[in-house]
Amino acid sequence: MSPRPSVLLVVAGALIAAPPPTPGLAQEAPGPAGWLQAAGFYHRVTDDFGDWKGFALNLVAPAGRRDIWYAEVVLREAFNDQGAYASLGNRHGFGDWFTLLSVGGGTGEFIHPDLRADFTLGKAWLSRRNLVTMAGVTYVNAKLGFEDVAAFGSLALYFPGVVVEAGGRANWSYPGAVEASRGFGAITLGRERRRYVILRGSAGWEGYQLTGVVTTQRRFRSYEASLAWREWLGGKVGFFLQGEWYDNSFYTRTGATVGVFRHW
Repeated sequence: MSPRPSVLLVVAGALIAAPPPTPGLAQEAPGPAGWLQAAGFYHRVTDDFGDWKGFALNLVAPAGRRDIWYAEVVLREAFNDQGAYASLGNRHGFGDWFTLLSVGGGTGEFIHPDLRADFTLGKAWLSRRNLVTMAGVTYVNAKLGFEDVAAFGSLALYFPGVVVEAGGRANWSYPGAVEASRGFGAITLGRERRRYVILRGSAGWEGYQLTGVVTTQRRFRSYEASLAWREWLGGKVGFFLQGEWYDNSFYTRTGATVGVFRHW
């Protein structure tokens, strides 16, 4: 299965809709802002695999200076299957360290897992806390008897108006303990409450991928790139646009996400 994540858990318009982290991610003050975003997406998929379309709703709710709660609901059609996915997550900060924990699950014949759980441990380094490292694990109990276990890590450097991030993931898909690894890089330009432009790319191997048409061969290569634009209008409201391209040995997927959001 795909290492990021399995059985097409990637939510075009939900995961990519989350705003990039800001410098001083692990700091206790000032407290972060909350926000609500609604987005729709459509992706064209070649070779009769079935197009993607759907709607995503994301909520970020700070609770004091140490905790942030994340909630997500996605309604999606993909590969001629339909279903809903919901997740709940928490970020807890303590000094220069922080943890991220999320749990979710969904419906459909195969496009959403029955259970997905992620745990991340992060730390801000240097005197300005502008170097952030993260490492974690993922477990996915997917449909049709498939499971994934993954380990991942990333590093981000924060400069005025620029964030550079790189990381990787190693994934084991069952049955068969199929190993797959993937790397990614991203650059974010802009500032909070003004504008963000985010360029992201990834490449590597995937294990299994369930499409409803055929279970693809084990361990195939794939490539992915996206360009996102987040614009604030009047300080508290704004819009979000993203274009995305994905390619493997069996099909190519291209599409766009359009969303609106409000901070408080």
